[in-house]
Amino acid sequence: MTLPTLEQFLNDVKNHELTIHKNNGVYRHLTFKNPNDCNQYFNITTFPDYLIITGDMGALVFSRLHDMFDFFRSDDLKINPDYWAEKIRSTSWDARIESYSEFDTDKVKENAKIYLNKYIQDNNLSEDDKEDLLEEFKFEILYSEDEYEIVEAIRNFSFKDFKFDEFWESDYREFTGHYIWLCYAIVWGIKKFDDATSE
Repeated sequence: MTLPTLEQFLNDVKNHELTIHKNNGVYRHLTFKNPNDCNQYFNITTFPDYLIITGDMGALVFSRLHDMFDFFRSDDLKINPDYWAEKIRSTSWDARIESYSEFDTDKVKENAKIYLNKYIQDNNLSEDDKEDLLEEFKFEILYSEDEYEIVEAIRNFSFKDFKFDEFWESDYREFTGHYIWLCYAIVWGIKKFDDATSE
C-alpha cells in the first residue's frame, strides 16, 4: 500500500482556504476548504485536552495536552504517526486501532512464503512432499482474500510436521492512507492558523 507523502498532501490542499469560525483560547473551530468545491475539506476543532479532525478523509479524536495545538505544532510539517496513534480516543481498543491502521494481507503472504521457504531449506523433503507442500500452501494461504481468511488458513495449516508456529509474533497492520493524510492536515492546518493569527 502506498501512503501519501507531504508533497502529495500539499498538492491536495494547494487551493484550500482557512475559515476561522471560533478562536477563543483553546476553543477553536477551523475549516480548510477549496472555495470552489468540497473535495478533501477538513475541520479542526479544539477544546481543553482534545483535538478533533473531521472531513472527507475521515474523523479522529486526539487527547494529550491542555492545548492540543502545542502537541501537534510543527513548523517543518513533520508528523509522528506512531506516537500520535497512541493519543487517539475511541469507543474501544479495537476501534482505536481500526481508526488508523488496516491489516496487510499481502505482507502476511510474503512473510508466510519466507517462513515456508526457510522450513524447506532446513528440512530434507522429498520432491513429492515439497511439491505437495507448495501446492497446499498456494491454495490455502496464497488464495486467501482478506484478514479473516488468511488468519484462519495460517492457524489451521498443517502438512506432516510443518505448522506456522510462532508466525504471529510480527505485526501485520499498516497505517491507512487516510490516517497519514489527516496527520499532515493537522500540522499544516495549525501552521496556516498560526500564520493567519500572528499577522
